[in-house]
Amino acid sequence: MEREFPLNRPSNFIISLVNRRDVHHHKAIEILSTTGEDEGIATHPLFVQETITVIARKAREESLDCKTWLSKIEEFFENLKILEFTPHTHEALEVIGESQCQLSYIDCVLVLANRHLSARILTFDNALQRMCQGC
Repeated sequence: MEREFPLNRPSNFIISLVNRRDVHHHKAIEILSTTGEDEGIATHPLFVQETITVIARKAREESLDCKTWLSKIEEFFENLKILEFTPHTHEALEVIGESQCQLSYIDCVLVLANRHLSARILTFDNALQRMCQGC
């Protein structure tokens, strides 16, 4: 039986989305269904790296089939546009400060992508959602 992953990182949205047995799978499907057909879905290379890192760590810690999980994630990312967006260090530090250091650098890049590219963020992370509201 597959185990659920905790929702302490934004990458867990994707993990919950591809894992039908995850307790948050239906919530991920619901959030994804709010995207318009013409909206499309994109991600950032740092987010891809973080998601793969979380999966590899969890697979190792929980004796899950790593190759199966990596294959699921690879298939998912093949259908996404990968955004090449590099924020200025000053902007990143400002966002981290605005969040009272609640956001990681990767989260901050997503907030800045949201602001600069008018891209909506799909996440379970409440702090990240708050930083993107009104952008």
